[in-house]
Amino acid sequence: MTDATASELGAVAGSVSEAMHGIFGETSPSNLFSSPTQVGDDLVFTAVAWERMGGFGFGSGQGQDERGDQGGGSGGGGGGISQGRPVAVIRVTGTGVEVKPVVDFTKVGITVLLSLIAVWKAVRR
Repeated sequence: MTDATASELGAVAGSVSEAMHGIFGETSPSNLFSSPTQVGDDLVFTAVAWERMGGFGFGSGQGQDERGDQGGGSGGGGGGISQGRPVAVIRVTGTGVEVKPVVDFTKVGITVLLSLIAVWKAVRR
């Protein structure tokens, strides 16, 4: 590996590291729970589930073409996603705490639809 290639890979690695920290940054209570809201004498807030995914890769190579000319190159890249969704509404009263789950009817509907399609395809054979 040449010094130029190592330098390029170092620059790409720094950029990827910075991007990954932005995606996977530190988790704190403010990422998982909303700020409490006063409703009458009660406090109400939501709990959130976070999904964070990502990956990256690097590569380099060199060789000759059919005429004998030397060539080479290097590169890298990466990406990721960070998304959250509410999973519960929490209500704190003077007598206790209530936790009510948040049901995602879209996911339930998609699951039912795909299950019906799978059963239909299996029966059709």
